[in-house]
Amino acid sequence: MWAETHHISEGEARIHDAAIVHDSAIIDKTAFVAAGAVIQAGAKISAGSVIGPNCVIEDEVSIGENSYIGANVTIQRECQLGKRCNVLPGAVIGSEGFGNARDKHKNWQSIAHLGRVCIGDDVSIGANTTIDRGTIDDTVIHNGVKIDNLVQIAHNVIIGENTAIAAKTGIAGTTTIGKRCMIGGMVGIVGHLTITDDVIVNATSTVNRNITKPGIYTGFFPLMTHSGWKKAGMWLTKLDKITKFLNIKLKNLK
Repeated sequence: MWAETHHISEGEARIHDAAIVHDSAIIDKTAFVAAGAVIQAGAKISAGSVIGPNCVIEDEVSIGENSYIGANVTIQRECQLGKRCNVLPGAVIGSEGFGNARDKHKNWQSIAHLGRVCIGDDVSIGANTTIDRGTIDDTVIHNGVKIDNLVQIAHNVIIGENTAIAAKTGIAGTTTIGKRCMIGGMVGIVGHLTITDDVIVNATSTVNRNITKPGIYTGFFPLMTHSGWKKAGMWLTKLDKITKFLNIKLKNLK
């Protein structure tokens, strides 16, 4: 089923005869490209890497040695993957993020995303996960990061080494997550935040402030009207002060 082809510049790679490979793509002679895959101009597939069926590898994408790209994965222009990465079917790396601004007529206008997604070595990316490219700077996933299925990572997010993120987590733009963190399933992380190293966030929590100290964090609340939530939240933040005040009053009564 594999056919030799002369659409490459580094030896005779094993490329299925139903794949489409641009003349300027560089594919190592030990790489594999499956049926229906499209490898566009200037893309580089390194030694021992596998490109699954129906993948789209866009212009100037670079994939490091011994990486596996599952079926129907799209890696968009100029994104970089390191060595020994594992990308499961349906993932999209490098799509434009949800960047919009209102014009003077209050209509939404999309903002161009000029950055890339840069992924380190030994990174795993789950099925149907999406990682958006940066607006100007890059979105960066450092070495050893493990990302589950159905995770959304927005533009300009930075994720530190050996952090693990469970399914259905959403990380808004320009958030930085430190090293060795563990993010539970269905966590929502607000944009423009910083989470330090060695933080555990329990499942279904909402992170809406910076986390500056390592530890285990939980943040969820029963569903209620927004006005009720604001009132309850105000009192919750004052519970320590209220408790201290009441303790002083009780001591004085004695």
